[in-house]
Amino acid sequence: MTAQTVRTEQDLHERVSRIVIEELELEDGELTEGGHFIDDYESDSLSLITVVSRIEKELGVAIPKTELGDLVNLRLLVAAVAQHSAGNADA
Repeated sequence: MTAQTVRTEQDLHERVSRIVIEELELEDGELTEGGHFIDDYESDSLSLITVVSRIEKELGVAIPKTELGDLVNLRLLVAAVAQHSAGNADA
């Protein structure tokens, strides 16, 4: 793993986290890796669709709609974004 890869992974994590915090209207430090978006942060499916749509628009990543139900926390969401952006590594 190179320094460039680490920086890119950290940047991706920070950008996804920022979007989630803004869209779910969370306080800084409130979002955790394993916190459940619906159960712990009282969001709903529409909020999650908005989060994913914004990620797709801002990061240029297409996440299949069939996966949305599985993206229940930050860890899983970041992993999905990383997986689906792997084909767009030239960006």
